[in-house]
Amino acid sequence: MSLEWFSRMENAVRVSLPDLCEGFDELDILFDTDTTEQHPTFSFSVETDEEYDEFCIVFFDPTNQEFYSYHYDDEADLHAKVLFANLNQMLSFIHASFHDYLEELDEELEDEFFDEDVIEEELVDDIMDDGDEFNYSDPTFDGDEENVQWITNNKYIHIEENNADSHITHSIYYKLGVDNDTGDGVLYRSTISKQDDDETEENMMMYFKEEEAPYISELISEYLNKR
Repeated sequence: MSLEWFSRMENAVRVSLPDLCEGFDELDILFDTDTTEQHPTFSFSVETDEEYDEFCIVFFDPTNQEFYSYHYDDEADLHAKVLFANLNQMLSFIHASFHDYLEELDEELEDEFFDEDVIEEELVDDIMDDGDEFNYSDPTFDGDEENVQWITNNKYIHIEENNADSHITHSIYYKLGVDNDTGDGVLYRSTISKQDDDETEENMMMYFKEEEAPYISELISEYLNKR
């Protein structure tokens, strides 16, 4: 259970954090790590007059070697697990969490945590206009889910593709379940892709027998080993 990736990502985040958002220069953002927990964490907080207001926590699973966090969806009333495959995905999530935090401040119509000389309403509006916000709301699917018992946490990943001609984002949502009638495994995948002003959505449910699972896992492992 190595923490080598945790340490490398910690250094990369510390270097990248000051340039992530204009608001990080205006407010005192604290970045702390805790390796004493079973799943070590990165925590991001805003220092107030008397306390620390935490707005984002990123966990590291040393056994599975994966970074993850949780996003609460108000409409679905659930927490979705978000996985990060690289630094950019993690920074995007931290940025989005910071914007969500500022939005909550703006909606309260009064500053509970900051003196007026430190942060003004105009600053909140300016920061909210800085870059795109990332929407981690859970998708809906019109397929037959009544007979499926979902057995895993919701997993979400955000992927960005940049080239000279366009900017493409993919919001991908997964969950795994069991068909109550047949006992077959069910993999649910929903993808929302955005390119410029165009948006496409693709939903699928893949059914597989229990005997197929090791072969599917082996095929995925072979793909990852060739990357």
